[in-house]
Amino acid sequence: MGSGLARQIAAMPGLRLVGVCDLMVDRALAAAAAVGNAAELAGSLDHAHGLIRDGRIAVTATANWLAASPDVDAVMDATGEPEVGARLAVMAREHRKPFVTMNIEAEVTVGPILAVLAREAGTIYTVAAGDEPSVLTEMVDFARLLDLEIVCAGKGKNNRLDPFATPTTVAAEAQTRGMSARMLAAFVDGTKTMAEMAALANATGLRIDHPGMHGPRADLADLLSVFIPRIDGGILSRRGVVEYAVGDVAPGVFLIVAADNDAARRDIAYLKLGDGPYHLLSRPFHLASLEAPLSVARAVLYGEAMMAAAGPPVAECVAVAKRDLAPGDVLDGIGGATVFGLAVDASDARREGAVPIGLVHGARILRTVARGTRLTDDDVALDESQTIVELRRRQDAWAAQHAVPAG
Repeated sequence: MGSGLARQIAAMPGLRLVGVCDLMVDRALAAAAAVGNAAELAGSLDHAHGLIRDGRIAVTATANWLAASPDVDAVMDATGEPEVGARLAVMAREHRKPFVTMNIEAEVTVGPILAVLAREAGTIYTVAAGDEPSVLTEMVDFARLLDLEIVCAGKGKNNRLDPFATPTTVAAEAQTRGMSARMLAAFVDGTKTMAEMAALANATGLRIDHPGMHGPRADLADLLSVFIPRIDGGILSRRGVVEYAVGDVAPGVFLIVAADNDAARRDIAYLKLGDGPYHLLSRPFHLASLEAPLSVARAVLYGEAMMAAAGPPVAECVAVAKRDLAPGDVLDGIGGATVFGLAVDASDARREGAVPIGLVHGARILRTVARGTRLTDDDVALDESQTIVELRRRQDAWAAQHAVPAG
């Protein structure tokens, strides 16, 4: 994703790639070299700044050298690591630089407080364009501006679902697809989808209808009969929710909407979207890193966030044990062998003391936890030295002062 992002930034008019950072600097050098500009490994902060001033691409394993440059207008994160994403967001804020993240794992964990802190600093924190949550956020905003009620906002899932998948069980497939086994495990076990849709809920105020959502097998032709309230023959217990479908919807996204006035219903029927009462709005694609740089332009030129939490969380992505866990076990986090993520209503998570999956990397188990059980505050000792844990403590305190009604 990061390599694709580097190529796209360099290809778009009006944007310039000035630096690439990775702890594995060989990967950063390869990504920078692929765009055709002169790239060089920086040996110091001053060296990095000099390279950028000279029109070259500074490559480093020290992100702060890049963020501190007066010639850098925005910082982007494509790591997918919650702790790294939290640190980068804090660093960008300290330098008053807009921060554009593709790290939905960090967003669903501490995105609400990062948005608040950015606003207080007079800068921008935003989820990048191009992934399903940000595409759906735009669609939700569009539909609401037209005075359409959002019944359901959903995405297609194009990987099979096995909550207990591990890097070992998906290793062969990952090798065939040229992917990290850990990354593929995070897709297959559902964590990525859970995090994405919980983040969408937090950005739009839509809710989680059922722990883990329903996630039925449904193709595009089925959506209008499936993602509607049960009273009308569908699967939803209420309107205004986020969901996903396993079927040919992927790589697209969809809205099920309803119009509450006769004039709008007549116009929608005239425009061949059906007689209602429910209507389907769909986008058959999302372009990930190809679209993501658009968020930089909006943040820097217009001071706008493409997607950010609207307030305290209304949804959480909490950790569930992939296997029986014993006291002393150390959790390996997202895409590992110990936990998967589950999207739940935030009020349920608070009541249970459920632990967000973005916090558990390196956490130690305190008591026996059965396979398939949600982890609680009493079950784990978090790594309090992590930036993301400190931010989450601040977020919880802030959210308690701005309570969101139960879903």
